[in-house]
Amino acid sequence: MELPKNMDFIKSYLKNINKTVLQNYIYLLLIQIANFVLPLIALPYLVITLNTEGYGLVMIAQSLAVFLGILVDFGFNISATREVSILRDNKEALSRYFSNVYAIKIGLIVLAFLFLAILIAFVPKFQSDPEVYFLSFGIVIGQAIFPTWFFQGIEKMRIITIINVVAKAFFTISIFFFILSPEDYLMAPILNSLGMIISGALGLFYCFRFVRFTKPNFGEMKAMVVESSSLMVSNFAVNLYTYANTLILGLMWGDSLAGIYASMEKLVLAIKSVYAPLYQAIFPFLAAKKKPQIVGIIKQLSIPISIFGVFATAVLLGSASVFLDFIYGNQEISSYSSIFRILSFIAIFSALNMLLVTLYLPSIKEYKLRMKILSFAGLLHLMLVVSMSHFYDIYGVAITASFTELLILLIAYFYFKKTIE
Repeated sequence: MELPKNMDFIKSYLKNINKTVLQNYIYLLLIQIANFVLPLIALPYLVITLNTEGYGLVMIAQSLAVFLGILVDFGFNISATREVSILRDNKEALSRYFSNVYAIKIGLIVLAFLFLAILIAFVPKFQSDPEVYFLSFGIVIGQAIFPTWFFQGIEKMRIITIINVVAKAFFTISIFFFILSPEDYLMAPILNSLGMIISGALGLFYCFRFVRFTKPNFGEMKAMVVESSSLMVSNFAVNLYTYANTLILGLMWGDSLAGIYASMEKLVLAIKSVYAPLYQAIFPFLAAKKKPQIVGIIKQLSIPISIFGVFATAVLLGSASVFLDFIYGNQEISSYSSIFRILSFIAIFSALNMLLVTLYLPSIKEYKLRMKILSFAGLLHLMLVVSMSHFYDIYGVAITASFTELLILLIAYFYFKKTIE
Protein backbone atom coordinates (compact mmCIF):
# COMPACT_ATOMS: atom_id res chain seq x y z
CA MET A 1 0.00 0.00 0.00
CA GLU A 2 1.61 3.24 -1.08
CA LEU A 3 1.08 6.60 0.51
CA PRO A 4 -1.41 8.68 -1.48
CA LYS A 5 0.19 11.71 -3.09
CA ASN A 6 -2.64 14.16 -2.36
CA MET A 7 -5.18 15.04 0.29
CA ASP A 8 -7.32 12.07 -0.69
CA PHE A 9 -5.34 10.17 1.95
CA ILE A 10 -8.16 10.79 4.47
CA LYS A 11 -10.74 9.22 2.16
CA SER A 12 -8.33 6.40 1.40
CA TYR A 13 -7.82 5.73 5.10
CA LEU A 14 -11.51 5.77 5.94
CA LYS A 15 -12.09 3.07 3.31
CA ASN A 16 -9.69 0.84 5.23
CA ILE A 17 -11.52 0.98 8.53
CA ASN A 18 -14.98 -0.13 9.52
CA LYS A 19 -17.80 1.40 11.51
CA THR A 20 -16.84 -0.51 14.67
CA VAL A 21 -13.39 1.06 14.73
CA LEU A 22 -14.89 4.55 14.52
CA GLN A 23 -17.40 3.76 17.25
CA ASN A 24 -14.69 2.35 19.49
CA TYR A 25 -12.62 5.49 18.95
CA ILE A 26 -15.52 7.64 20.11
CA TYR A 27 -16.07 5.46 23.18
CA LEU A 28 -12.35 5.36 24.05
CA LEU A 29 -12.21 9.13 23.58
CA LEU A 30 -15.07 9.51 26.03
CA ILE A 31 -13.17 7.35 28.53
CA GLN A 32 -10.13 9.59 28.08
CA ILE A 33 -12.38 12.59 28.66
CA ALA A 34 -13.58 10.97 31.88
CA ASN A 35 -10.01 10.22 32.96
CA PHE A 36 -8.32 13.47 31.91
CA VAL A 37 -10.74 16.19 30.84
CA LEU A 38 -13.34 15.83 33.61
CA PRO A 39 -10.66 16.33 36.29
CA LEU A 40 -9.63 19.49 34.42
CA ILE A 41 -13.05 20.94 35.20
CA ALA A 42 -12.23 20.76 38.89
CA LEU A 43 -8.53 21.58 38.44
CA PRO A 44 -8.71 25.40 38.83
CA TYR A 45 -11.02 24.98 41.82
CA LEU A 46 -8.63 22.52 43.49
CA VAL A 47 -5.59 24.72 42.91
CA ILE A 48 -7.39 27.74 44.40
CA THR A 49 -9.01 25.87 47.29
CA LEU A 50 -6.08 23.68 48.33
CA ASN A 51 -3.43 26.26 47.25
CA THR A 52 -0.42 25.12 45.22
CA GLU A 53 1.16 23.33 48.19
CA GLY A 54 -1.88 21.21 49.04
CA TYR A 55 -2.57 20.54 45.37
CA GLY A 56 1.08 19.57 44.88
CA LEU A 57 0.87 17.01 47.69
CA VAL A 58 -2.25 15.45 46.15
CA MET A 59 -0.57 15.31 42.72
CA ILE A 60 2.60 13.73 44.14
CA ALA A 61 0.48 10.98 45.71
CA GLN A 62 -1.44 10.56 42.46
CA SER A 63 1.80 10.30 40.47
CA LEU A 64 3.00 7.54 42.76
CA ALA A 65 -0.34 5.75 42.33
CA VAL A 66 0.09 5.94 38.54
CA PHE A 67 3.45 4.17 38.80
CA LEU A 68 2.00 1.44 40.99
CA GLY A 69 -0.88 1.14 38.53
CA ILE A 70 1.59 0.42 35.72
CA LEU A 71 3.01 -2.46 37.77
CA VAL A 72 -0.46 -3.91 38.32
CA ASP A 73 -1.54 -3.45 34.69
CA PHE A 74 1.61 -5.33 33.62
CA GLY A 75 1.19 -4.53 29.94
CA PHE A 76 -2.19 -6.26 29.64
CA ASN A 77 -3.65 -3.09 28.14
CA ILE A 78 -1.86 -4.19 24.95
CA SER A 79 -1.23 -7.95 25.17
CA ALA A 80 -4.66 -8.81 26.65
CA THR A 81 -6.48 -6.62 24.13
CA ARG A 82 -4.78 -8.47 21.30
CA GLU A 83 -5.47 -11.90 22.82
CA VAL A 84 -9.12 -11.13 23.59
CA SER A 85 -9.66 -9.97 20.00
CA ILE A 86 -8.44 -13.41 18.87
CA LEU A 87 -10.41 -15.46 21.45
CA ARG A 88 -13.66 -13.50 21.47
CA ASP A 89 -15.62 -16.16 19.53
CA ASN A 90 -14.51 -18.95 21.89
CA LYS A 91 -16.28 -18.33 25.21
CA GLU A 92 -14.51 -21.12 27.09
CA ALA A 93 -11.00 -20.01 26.07
CA LEU A 94 -11.94 -16.36 26.59
CA SER A 95 -13.24 -17.08 30.11
CA ARG A 96 -10.06 -18.94 31.00
CA TYR A 97 -7.87 -16.12 29.73
CA PHE A 98 -10.04 -13.51 31.50
CA SER A 99 -9.73 -15.38 34.81
CA ASN A 100 -5.97 -15.72 34.44
CA VAL A 101 -5.58 -11.97 33.87
CA TYR A 102 -7.52 -11.06 36.99
CA ALA A 103 -5.73 -13.68 39.09
CA ILE A 104 -2.42 -12.08 38.08
CA LYS A 105 -3.76 -8.60 38.81
CA ILE A 106 -4.90 -9.56 42.32
CA GLY A 107 -1.40 -10.79 43.13
CA LEU A 108 0.11 -7.62 41.69
CA ILE A 109 -2.26 -5.41 43.72
CA VAL A 110 -0.98 -7.08 46.91
CA LEU A 111 2.65 -6.57 45.84
CA ALA A 112 1.99 -2.93 44.94
CA PHE A 113 0.38 -2.26 48.32
CA LEU A 114 3.31 -3.85 50.15
CA PHE A 115 5.70 -1.69 48.15
CA LEU A 116 3.71 1.43 49.07
CA ALA A 117 3.76 0.44 52.75
CA ILE A 118 7.55 0.01 52.63
CA LEU A 119 7.98 3.44 51.02
CA ILE A 120 5.86 5.09 53.69
CA ALA A 121 7.72 3.25 56.45
CA PHE A 122 11.22 4.20 55.30
CA VAL A 123 11.07 7.39 53.18
CA PRO A 124 10.71 10.59 55.28
CA LYS A 125 8.89 12.51 52.51
CA PHE A 126 6.06 9.96 52.54
CA GLN A 127 5.93 9.69 56.33
CA SER A 128 4.71 13.26 56.78
CA ASP A 129 1.31 12.61 55.14
CA PRO A 130 0.86 8.81 54.91
CA GLU A 131 -2.93 9.05 54.65
CA VAL A 132 -2.89 10.83 51.29
CA TYR A 133 -0.72 8.06 49.80
CA PHE A 134 -2.77 5.19 51.22
CA LEU A 135 -6.03 6.81 50.12
CA SER A 136 -4.63 7.38 46.62
CA PHE A 137 -3.98 3.63 46.35
CA GLY A 138 -7.67 3.26 45.52
CA ILE A 139 -6.75 4.65 42.09
CA VAL A 140 -4.49 1.62 41.60
CA ILE A 141 -7.27 -0.79 42.56
CA GLY A 142 -9.85 0.91 40.34
CA GLN A 143 -7.49 1.02 37.37
CA ALA A 144 -6.63 -2.66 37.86
CA ILE A 145 -10.20 -3.92 37.83
CA PHE A 146 -11.57 -1.64 35.11
CA PRO A 147 -11.73 -3.96 32.04
CA THR A 148 -11.09 -1.55 29.15
CA TRP A 149 -8.75 -4.13 27.61
CA PHE A 150 -11.52 -6.75 27.57
CA PHE A 151 -14.23 -4.65 25.93
CA GLN A 152 -11.74 -3.12 23.54
CA GLY A 153 -10.78 -6.64 22.48
CA ILE A 154 -14.36 -7.78 21.88
CA GLU A 155 -15.11 -4.35 20.35
CA LYS A 156 -18.10 -3.59 22.58
CA MET A 157 -17.27 -0.29 24.24
CA ARG A 158 -20.63 1.45 24.59
CA ILE A 159 -21.83 0.25 28.03
CA ILE A 160 -18.40 0.30 29.62
CA THR A 161 -17.94 3.88 28.43
CA ILE A 162 -21.26 4.98 29.92
CA ILE A 163 -20.32 3.38 33.26
CA ASN A 164 -16.92 5.08 33.29
CA VAL A 165 -18.11 8.53 32.28
CA VAL A 166 -21.12 8.62 34.64
CA ALA A 167 -19.09 7.45 37.65
CA LYS A 168 -16.21 9.86 36.99
CA ALA A 169 -18.60 12.76 36.34
CA PHE A 170 -20.42 12.12 39.62
CA PHE A 171 -17.24 12.15 41.68
CA THR A 172 -15.83 15.15 39.80
CA ILE A 173 -18.96 17.14 40.70
CA SER A 174 -18.64 15.91 44.29
CA ILE A 175 -15.34 17.75 44.61
CA PHE A 176 -17.17 21.08 44.64
CA PHE A 177 -19.31 19.94 47.59
CA PHE A 178 -16.74 18.14 49.76
CA ILE A 179 -13.54 20.15 49.24
CA LEU A 180 -14.12 23.62 50.69
CA SER A 181 -10.78 24.53 52.31
CA PRO A 182 -7.10 23.44 52.39
CA GLU A 183 -7.93 21.18 55.36
CA ASP A 184 -10.13 19.05 53.05
CA TYR A 185 -7.17 17.88 50.94
CA LEU A 186 -7.73 14.23 51.89
CA MET A 187 -11.11 14.32 50.18
CA ALA A 188 -9.37 14.66 46.81
CA PRO A 189 -7.77 11.18 46.86
CA ILE A 190 -10.90 9.73 48.50
CA LEU A 191 -13.17 10.98 45.71
CA ASN A 192 -10.71 10.06 42.95
CA SER A 193 -10.32 6.56 44.38
CA LEU A 194 -14.06 6.04 44.82
CA GLY A 195 -14.68 7.11 41.23
CA MET A 196 -12.10 4.63 39.93
CA ILE A 197 -13.15 1.73 42.17
CA ILE A 198 -16.91 2.05 41.59
CA SER A 199 -16.56 2.40 37.80
CA GLY A 200 -14.09 -0.51 37.79
CA ALA A 201 -16.40 -2.74 39.85
CA LEU A 202 -19.41 -1.98 37.63
CA GLY A 203 -17.33 -2.65 34.51
CA LEU A 204 -16.07 -5.95 35.92
CA PHE A 205 -19.63 -7.01 36.81
CA TYR A 206 -20.76 -6.28 33.25
CA CYS A 207 -18.05 -8.62 31.91
CA PHE A 208 -20.06 -11.60 33.15
CA ARG A 209 -22.49 -11.15 30.28
CA PHE A 210 -19.70 -12.47 28.07
CA VAL A 211 -17.47 -14.65 30.28
CA ARG A 212 -17.44 -16.53 33.56
CA PHE A 213 -14.75 -17.01 36.17
CA THR A 214 -12.86 -20.29 35.90
CA LYS A 215 -10.03 -21.74 37.95
CA PRO A 216 -6.83 -19.92 36.96
CA ASN A 217 -4.14 -22.03 35.30
CA PHE A 218 -0.69 -21.39 36.78
CA GLY A 219 1.17 -22.51 33.67
CA GLU A 220 -0.85 -20.20 31.45
CA MET A 221 -0.47 -17.35 33.92
CA LYS A 222 3.30 -17.80 33.92
CA ALA A 223 3.40 -17.67 30.11
CA MET A 224 1.22 -14.53 30.13
CA VAL A 225 3.53 -12.81 32.61
CA VAL A 226 6.57 -13.64 30.48
CA GLU A 227 4.88 -12.36 27.31
CA SER A 228 3.69 -9.11 28.91
CA SER A 229 6.84 -8.36 30.92
CA SER A 230 8.45 -6.34 28.13
CA LEU A 231 5.23 -4.34 27.73
CA MET A 232 5.17 -3.63 31.46
CA VAL A 233 8.76 -2.37 31.33
CA SER A 234 7.85 -0.21 28.32
CA ASN A 235 4.79 1.26 30.03
CA PHE A 236 6.79 1.92 33.20
CA ALA A 237 9.43 3.69 31.12
CA VAL A 238 6.73 5.83 29.48
CA ASN A 239 5.58 6.95 32.90
CA LEU A 240 9.13 7.80 33.94
CA TYR A 241 9.05 10.68 31.48
CA THR A 242 5.31 11.39 31.82
CA TYR A 243 4.47 11.28 35.52
CA ALA A 244 7.80 11.16 37.40
CA ASN A 245 8.39 14.88 36.97
CA THR A 246 5.88 16.01 39.60
CA LEU A 247 7.11 13.36 42.02
CA ILE A 248 10.76 14.37 41.57
CA LEU A 249 10.00 18.08 41.89
CA GLY A 250 8.09 17.37 45.08
CA LEU A 251 10.95 15.37 46.55
CA MET A 252 13.61 17.94 45.61
CA TRP A 253 11.83 21.32 45.82
CA GLY A 254 8.66 20.79 47.85
CA ASP A 255 4.93 20.49 47.29
CA SER A 256 4.33 24.07 46.13
CA LEU A 257 6.62 23.96 43.07
CA ALA A 258 5.34 20.45 42.30
CA GLY A 259 1.81 21.83 42.35
CA ILE A 260 2.68 24.63 39.92
CA TYR A 261 4.30 22.19 37.51
CA ALA A 262 1.44 19.67 37.84
CA SER A 263 -1.15 22.35 37.07
CA MET A 264 0.50 22.96 33.69
CA GLU A 265 1.42 19.36 32.98
CA LYS A 266 -2.22 18.34 33.42
CA LEU A 267 -3.26 20.69 30.63
CA VAL A 268 -0.62 19.36 28.23
CA LEU A 269 -1.44 15.74 29.10
CA ALA A 270 -5.10 16.43 28.36
CA ILE A 271 -4.12 17.35 24.79
CA LYS A 272 -1.82 14.33 24.59
CA SER A 273 -4.68 12.09 25.73
CA VAL A 274 -6.62 12.90 22.54
CA TYR A 275 -4.27 10.65 20.55
CA ALA A 276 -4.42 7.61 22.84
CA PRO A 277 -8.03 6.54 22.12
CA LEU A 278 -7.46 6.91 18.38
CA TYR A 279 -4.49 4.55 18.51
CA GLN A 280 -6.30 2.19 20.88
CA ALA A 281 -9.34 1.98 18.60
CA ILE A 282 -7.23 1.32 15.51
CA PHE A 283 -4.95 -1.23 17.20
CA PRO A 284 -7.20 -4.36 17.01
CA PHE A 285 -8.00 -3.54 13.37
CA LEU A 286 -4.36 -2.84 12.48
CA ALA A 287 -2.94 -5.86 14.30
CA ALA A 288 -4.88 -8.17 11.99
CA LYS A 289 -3.26 -6.65 8.87
CA LYS A 290 -0.10 -7.65 7.07
CA LYS A 291 2.99 -5.53 7.59
CA PRO A 292 2.89 -3.65 4.23
CA GLN A 293 -0.70 -2.61 4.95
CA ILE A 294 0.25 -1.52 8.48
CA VAL A 295 3.09 0.60 7.15
CA GLY A 296 0.82 2.26 4.59
CA ILE A 297 -1.81 3.16 7.18
CA ILE A 298 0.82 4.53 9.58
CA LYS A 299 2.13 6.78 6.81
CA GLN A 300 -1.38 7.98 6.03
CA LEU A 301 -2.10 8.74 9.68
CA SER A 302 1.14 10.68 10.15
CA ILE A 303 -0.05 13.59 7.99
CA PRO A 304 -3.26 14.62 9.84
CA ILE A 305 -1.60 13.84 13.18
CA SER A 306 1.31 16.15 12.31
CA ILE A 307 -1.04 18.94 11.23
CA PHE A 308 -3.06 18.73 14.43
CA GLY A 309 0.07 18.55 16.60
CA VAL A 310 1.66 21.61 15.00
CA PHE A 311 -1.59 23.55 15.35
CA ALA A 312 -1.97 22.61 19.03
CA THR A 313 1.62 23.57 19.81
CA ALA A 314 1.28 26.91 18.00
CA VAL A 315 -1.88 27.77 19.92
CA LEU A 316 -0.28 26.93 23.28
CA LEU A 317 2.88 28.89 22.45
CA GLY A 318 0.98 31.96 21.39
CA SER A 319 -1.54 32.09 24.21
CA ALA A 320 0.29 30.62 27.21
CA SER A 321 -0.13 33.60 29.57
CA VAL A 322 -3.73 34.31 28.57
CA PHE A 323 -4.61 30.62 28.80
CA LEU A 324 -3.16 30.18 32.29
CA ASP A 325 -4.80 33.41 33.52
CA PHE A 326 -8.15 32.26 32.20
CA ILE A 327 -7.92 28.72 33.65
CA TYR A 328 -6.43 29.47 37.06
CA GLY A 329 -6.48 33.20 37.72
CA ASN A 330 -3.45 32.57 39.92
CA GLN A 331 -0.54 35.02 39.66
CA GLU A 332 1.94 32.48 41.02
CA ILE A 333 1.10 29.99 38.27
CA SER A 334 0.88 32.63 35.52
CA SER A 335 4.37 33.86 36.39
CA TYR A 336 5.66 30.52 35.11
CA SER A 337 4.02 30.79 31.67
CA SER A 338 7.41 30.14 30.03
CA ILE A 339 7.26 26.64 31.54
CA PHE A 340 3.94 26.09 29.79
CA ARG A 341 5.48 27.22 26.49
CA ILE A 342 8.32 24.72 26.88
CA LEU A 343 5.87 21.92 27.63
CA SER A 344 3.68 22.86 24.64
CA PHE A 345 6.12 21.13 22.25
CA ILE A 346 4.99 17.83 23.76
CA ALA A 347 1.75 18.26 21.79
CA ILE A 348 3.54 17.59 18.48
CA PHE A 349 6.42 15.39 19.65
CA SER A 350 4.21 12.94 21.57
CA ALA A 351 1.57 12.80 18.83
CA LEU A 352 4.06 11.35 16.37
CA ASN A 353 6.17 9.23 18.71
CA MET A 354 3.01 7.58 20.09
CA LEU A 355 1.96 6.77 16.53
CA LEU A 356 5.11 4.70 16.20
CA VAL A 357 5.69 3.23 19.68
CA THR A 358 2.05 2.89 20.78
CA LEU A 359 0.50 1.78 17.48
CA TYR A 360 3.04 0.67 14.88
CA LEU A 361 5.50 -1.42 16.93
CA PRO A 362 2.81 -3.33 18.91
CA SER A 363 0.90 -3.96 15.65
CA ILE A 364 3.90 -5.79 14.17
CA LYS A 365 4.60 -7.44 17.59
CA GLU A 366 7.94 -5.69 18.07
CA TYR A 367 7.41 -5.65 21.83
CA LYS A 368 11.09 -5.99 22.73
CA LEU A 369 12.17 -3.22 20.36
CA ARG A 370 9.48 -1.00 21.86
CA MET A 371 10.75 -1.89 25.33
CA LYS A 372 14.35 -1.02 24.40
CA ILE A 373 13.40 2.37 22.94
CA LEU A 374 11.19 3.40 25.85
CA SER A 375 13.46 1.95 28.54
CA PHE A 376 16.44 3.87 27.17
CA ALA A 377 14.40 7.07 26.98
CA GLY A 378 12.90 6.54 30.43
CA LEU A 379 16.21 5.89 32.18
CA LEU A 380 17.91 8.77 30.37
CA HIS A 381 15.00 11.03 31.32
CA LEU A 382 15.27 9.99 34.96
CA MET A 383 18.97 10.85 35.08
CA LEU A 384 18.50 14.13 33.21
CA VAL A 385 15.47 15.28 35.17
CA VAL A 386 17.18 14.74 38.52
CA SER A 387 20.31 16.66 37.46
CA MET A 388 18.41 19.37 35.56
CA SER A 389 16.00 19.82 38.45
CA HIS A 390 18.92 20.17 40.85
CA PHE A 391 20.44 23.03 38.84
CA TYR A 392 17.42 24.65 37.17
CA ASP A 393 14.45 23.52 39.34
CA ILE A 394 11.12 23.59 37.45
CA TYR A 395 12.71 24.91 34.25
CA GLY A 396 15.09 21.97 34.07
CA VAL A 397 12.19 19.53 34.46
CA ALA A 398 10.15 21.16 31.68
CA ILE A 399 13.09 21.21 29.25
CA THR A 400 13.87 17.57 29.99
CA ALA A 401 10.23 16.54 29.50
CA SER A 402 10.03 18.07 26.01
CA PHE A 403 13.51 16.84 25.04
CA THR A 404 12.62 13.25 25.98
CA GLU A 405 9.50 13.29 23.80
CA LEU A 406 11.58 14.56 20.87
CA LEU A 407 14.28 11.95 21.47
CA ILE A 408 11.73 9.13 21.43
CA LEU A 409 10.32 10.44 18.16
CA LEU A 410 13.75 10.51 16.51
CA ILE A 411 14.72 7.02 17.72
CA ALA A 412 11.32 5.53 16.84
CA TYR A 413 11.41 7.05 13.36
CA PHE A 414 14.91 5.63 12.82
CA TYR A 415 13.66 2.13 13.63
CA PHE A 416 10.50 2.66 11.60
CA LYS A 417 12.60 3.34 8.53
CA LYS A 418 14.81 0.40 9.40
CA THR A 419 11.94 -2.08 9.79
CA ILE A 420 10.42 -1.21 6.38
CA GLU A 421 13.64 -1.47 4.39
